[in-house]
This record gives sequence, structure tokens and C-alpha cells, in this order.
Amino acid sequence: MEATVRVVGFGGSAVWDVLDSAKTASIDRIEVADLSDFSHGEIDWRGRLDGAHWLVLSTSSVLAGDSARSAQGAGMTFAEFEGPRTVMVTDLPSDSSRLAEAWGFVIERIRQIHILFLTKPALSAIAQIEEMDESELLREIRLRGMTPQVIAVDSSNRQVIIEHSLGNHTGLCEAETGAQWLGHYLCELPLQGPGAEGIENAANRC
Repeated sequence: MEATVRVVGFGGSAVWDVLDSAKTASIDRIEVADLSDFSHGEIDWRGRLDGAHWLVLSTSSVLAGDSARSAQGAGMTFAEFEGPRTVMVTDLPSDSSRLAEAWGFVIERIRQIHILFLTKPALSAIAQIEEMDESELLREIRLRGMTPQVIAVDSSNRQVIIEHSLGNHTGLCEAETGAQWLGHYLCELPLQGPGAEGIENAANRC
């Protein structure tokens, strides 16, 4: 019997959308009533991350305040020691003028991220920040940050692009949204084996 993939998530709607689509996973949502004002030290990261495959976070959550930023930073640090791999969803914040601030958090902690997932609006905006063509951005981010996987999904043309340490994969996105595709992918990837073949098999099952 295959082991259940376990996913822990912290943040707002961008994270919950991914977790809602991880139908076959065991889900642990770390929810707080107000991201802008809570005691981040009360989160038992070691206990929550024990036995987990993935920790899913979002860049827009860090803009909620110092508590949310500190909580995400602590979660990423504990994930490094406890074993889960960090998935960072880079989405466009409600105040788009603050995207550069959120992106700065990603750059600061890029070495702690295993999967960097960019929504299509965020991809376009970050390409402008980095003064780079969208077609080159994913590969450049992966090379600069030595990030194992950098992914973008464009649901409008049903395409998924994965830049990874062993090459790249471009395929058809069957899901209705990028968040839905990512939720499926996180369920599949630990079960499909290592290397480029595992990535391709997992992607093709989404």
C-alpha cells in the first residue's frame, strides 16, 4: 500500500487553493485568525512538520505583517531540519505595487525552497522587475538560486513549464487553474520516483 503524501500549509487563499486540490493527500492547515497580528512563536513547527512531505507557503502572506513573515521564515528553517520540502507559491498580492517586496523575501530565502511555483500574473510582473523576457525567467531563477524546480502554469493556453536541475519539461495542463495543477502534482511527485523521469511522470498525471 502506498504511503499517503502529507502536506502542511500556512498562509492565505493562495495556499488553501493548492491544498484544496491535493485530494489524495493528508492535509494539515496551520490557520490563524489574523495573519497581521498573532503570536508566531506558538506554532509548533517541529510537531506539525514531523513526517510531512511538503510545506506550502505563499509570498503574499509575508506582506500581512512581521508575524506572518517571521512564521514563514521559521517554518522554512524547521523544514530544512525536519525533512519536508518547501513549496513557495508566488502570487500577485492584492496591492500589486508590493510584489517587489514579496519577491525580495523569496530571493533572500531561495536556497531553502525546493519548488518555486509562479502564477501567470506574477510571472509577467516579476519578468518586468527582473528586466527579463518571460521565456527566460524560469530557467534564470533556477540557475541563480540553484532551486530544484521552478514551475509556471498558464491555464489560458493549458501549458505547464518545469525547469529543474536535470533539464526541463513542457506539457499540457489538464487542470482548470495553476493551483489545482500544483495540488495534484504535490500528491504525485513523491510516488513517481526520483530524477527527470519522476518529474515528467508526475506532471503528466496532472
